[in-house]
Amino acid sequence: MFRFLLPIAFALVAAGAGVSNAQPVPAGPANARFAPHPYKSALGAIANYQACGVRARGADVARLEATLRASEAAARAKGLGPMLDQLYRDWQAELAVSTMMGCVHGPAAALAGARTTLRAFQTWVAAQPPAR
Repeated sequence: MFRFLLPIAFALVAAGAGVSNAQPVPAGPANARFAPHPYKSALGAIANYQACGVRARGADVARLEATLRASEAAARAKGLGPMLDQLYRDWQAELAVSTMMGCVHGPAAALAGARTTLRAFQTWVAAQPPAR
């Protein structure tokens, strides 16, 4: 039984270690199922969709990645580059100890999840004030 609890403990520690000085995301039912930051949610959801088979879904993956890159560029233009870099490092650290299974609910659900989290990230970027 202990060997099953160890990965869960590592994931919880990683989630706590992933806390950064990022601006808060409003709490509420719409954000309850996502990671602590919409950028990390989008990264995870796209990775989940890619796990469903990139070759068969290359066009969808390319559109998702283009949308993500455009939102990242908009965030960097607002001076949020260092925050995105830290969030990406946090996400990589969490992923390194994650027991996440890719494409768990199938490709349709994974694509819907990726699109939803990208919209949440786009909304967050749009709500941030421009760099001073």
